[in-house]
Amino acid sequence: MVSSEQITAARRRNIKRLLAPKHIVFLGGDRAGHAIQATRDAGFSGQMFAVHPKKLEIQGVPCVPSIRDLPVAPDAAFISVPADTTIEVVADLAKLGAGGAVCYASGFSELGEVGMARHHALLEAAGEMAIVGPNCFGVINYINHGSLWPTIYPHGTAKRGAAIIGQSGNLCINLSMNQREVPFSYIISAGNQAVLGFEDYIDVLVDDSQVTAIGLFLEGIRDIPAFAESCRKALIRGIPLVALRVGVSEMGARVAASHTSSLAGQNDLYDTLFEHLGILPTRTVPQFLETLKGLSVGRLPQGRRLTVFSSSGGDNGMAADFASAAGFDMPPPSEKQAKAVKALLPDYGSAGNPLDFTAGYWGQEELLTPMFTEMMASGYDQGAIVIDHSRRKPGNREIDAAHVAMVRSIAKASRATGTPGAVICVNPESMPDEMRQMVLAEGLVPLQGLHDAFEVLGRMADYAVTKSCVAMKGLPSVPLRAGKLGADRRTLDEVTSKARLAACGLPIPAGRVADLAGLADAAASFAGPVVMKAVSDRLPHKTEAGAVKLGLRGVEAVLAAAKEMAERVSAYKPGLKLDRFLIEPMVEGSIAEVLVGVTIDPHFGPVLVIGAGGIFVELLRDASRLLLPTTTGDIERAIRRLKTFPLLDGFRGRPKGDLPALVAAVEAVARYAGENIATLAEIDVNPIMVLPEGQGVVAADALIIEGVSA
Repeated sequence: MVSSEQITAARRRNIKRLLAPKHIVFLGGDRAGHAIQATRDAGFSGQMFAVHPKKLEIQGVPCVPSIRDLPVAPDAAFISVPADTTIEVVADLAKLGAGGAVCYASGFSELGEVGMARHHALLEAAGEMAIVGPNCFGVINYINHGSLWPTIYPHGTAKRGAAIIGQSGNLCINLSMNQREVPFSYIISAGNQAVLGFEDYIDVLVDDSQVTAIGLFLEGIRDIPAFAESCRKALIRGIPLVALRVGVSEMGARVAASHTSSLAGQNDLYDTLFEHLGILPTRTVPQFLETLKGLSVGRLPQGRRLTVFSSSGGDNGMAADFASAAGFDMPPPSEKQAKAVKALLPDYGSAGNPLDFTAGYWGQEELLTPMFTEMMASGYDQGAIVIDHSRRKPGNREIDAAHVAMVRSIAKASRATGTPGAVICVNPESMPDEMRQMVLAEGLVPLQGLHDAFEVLGRMADYAVTKSCVAMKGLPSVPLRAGKLGADRRTLDEVTSKARLAACGLPIPAGRVADLAGLADAAASFAGPVVMKAVSDRLPHKTEAGAVKLGLRGVEAVLAAAKEMAERVSAYKPGLKLDRFLIEPMVEGSIAEVLVGVTIDPHFGPVLVIGAGGIFVELLRDASRLLLPTTTGDIERAIRRLKTFPLLDGFRGRPKGDLPALVAAVEAVARYAGENIATLAEIDVNPIMVLPEGQGVVAADALIIEGVSA
C-alpha cells in the first residue's frame, strides 16, 4: 500500500511532467485533431502520438489502436472522449505510467448523483496521475509549447510570465486573447478539480522559474488549509497571487454552484482569507489582467506616494480622484522641486502634483525629461504619465514621434532616479500594440484604463507591503480544520461557559450561584446593584425568556425578581422549573459593548467574529472576521476596522476604552476555540463591557455550544 505522502510526491512529479512534456498523446475525434494542430502551430518540439481504434492518423499524427500500443508512457495526454470512456482511458494510462492528462469531457460532478459517481471513479482510476479537469478546456503551455488545448491561441513572445488557473474554460480562452500585452507562462483550465485543485497547481507553479505571478479565477476553494499551505509557499518564493472570484452575488453564487458544484458565496470569509494570505483581490477582468501584467513586468514601489504627469487638467483631475480612491498619497513637490520644475515650464505653467506640463510641451523630450527626473528624484515612490494615442488609419502601425518622445522622457527619468514608472491611457483601447511593446522595452508598465491603472498600482504597493510583513513577522498561519461533528448539540449554561472561558483568560464578573434556598444569602453578599439571571442549559436566549433582571438592590428585590422570573420562564418554556440563579455585580461605567464569537464554517473552519455588541448587534451588523488561529496584531486591526471603533477611541471627548484588555479578552476566546476545536460548535460572548483605559474589560454573558464528533 502506497502512503498518502508518497502519492502526493508522485503526483507532484507528474504535474511537472504534464507542464514540461517531452511526449504527448491525443485521444478522441475532432477535438483531439484541433489540439494536435494547436500544439503543432505553437512549435512543440517533442513527440506526439494519437490513439484511435479505427483511424490511421489524426492531423498527420499516426494512430495506434490502443493505449497499450504506445511506445512510451507519455508525459501528457489530451483526452476528448465521452465521460465513461474517459474513466477507462485514464485507468489504462495510469497502468502504463503516464504523467498526466487533460480530461475534456463534461458529465461529472456538475450533473449531480450520477456525475459524482463518475467523479469518484475518475479519482480512483487516476492513481498517481495528474488529472486536469474533467469538464475543462486544458492547458496552454507558453514555455515549452506542449499545450493540451483544443483550439488555436495567440502565441506569446515573453520568456516568462504569469500563470493563470481558472475554473471557467471559456474565460481562459478569452484571457488568452487579451490585447493588453500580459506575458503568460501557462493558462490552466482547472474544471471540476476531480484530482488536482488550485492548491496543487500553485504548489508546483511557484517552483517554476518562468512564473512571475499566479492569477486565480475562482468559483470556490475545495480545501482551505491545503490552499493556505500552497499560498504560504508562494509567499516564501515571492510569487504574488491575484484573485478574481465569481459568485459574489446571490445570483452569481447559484450560477457558480450549478456550473462546477463548487462552494461559492461566503464573501466575507473569502475576503478574510485573501487578506490573511496576502492574495490580491480584483473586481473585473481588466483589473485582473492589468494587475498580473504590472506584477510581471514592473518593479514594486517602496510606498504609496505617487506623482502623475499629464498635459490635461481634466486627465490630472481624474488621476487625482482615482489615485486617492486607490489609497495613494499625492503630496505636492518640495520647495526645491517646485522651483526647479517651474523654471522648466512656460510662464503660464505651475508646478504641482499632478503636474500639468501643458499642451505646448507635448512630445518635447528634451524639455520633459529634466522635469520628470526632478519630480521622481525624491519624495515619490512611483511616477506615471497619462497619454492617449489617437485612432490610427487601417494598416498604419506606426507610433507618432510625440508619443515616443514622452515615453522616452519618463523612461529616462525612471532609470536615472530608480523610481518605478508607468504609462497610462485614459481609454483602455487607446494604447496600440506597438506602443505597449515600446513601453515595455523602456522598462515601464503600460496600463490601460485610468481607473484600473491606479487600482493596479495600488495592488503592486499592497504586495510590497505583504512581502515586507512576511520578512518581519513571518508567514501567515494555516486556518484550522474544523472537527467533524454529528447533528447532536449540547448547550452549556452561562456559568459553565464562563468558567471554561475564564480558564483561558477571559475576565468575568465575580458572581455567585445559588438555589432558591440560598438566594437571600447570596444577594446579601453584594453591596451594590446586581444582575440576576436564570441558570439553565435550556435557556440559551435568556432575555427573550424574561430570565434576566438588571439593577437589583437588596435581598427583597432579588427574591421578588426570582419569583417573577420563574413565572415568566414557565410561560415561555412550559415544564422548565428554575432551581439555580446567577448573581453578579452590575458592570458600570463601560465605554462600549463588544460582541466576540466563534462560529464553525464547514468550509473555512473556525471563524472569529468581533463586532458591536449589546443592542447594536442586529441594528448595525458591524463586524470583523478572522480565521483561526490568529495573532494579537490581527485582532487589534480587526477591532480598529469596526465602524463603532471611535466609541473605544475617545469619541467626542469621551474616555478611551481599554483596548489592550479587549484584545487580550478576544485572544482568550480564540485560545479556547483552538484548544477545543474537535468538539466546538459555537461560542457567543455578548457583551464584553469595555471599561476606561487601565480598568480592563468584563464578559457580561457567554454561551458555548458543543457537538459530538461524528
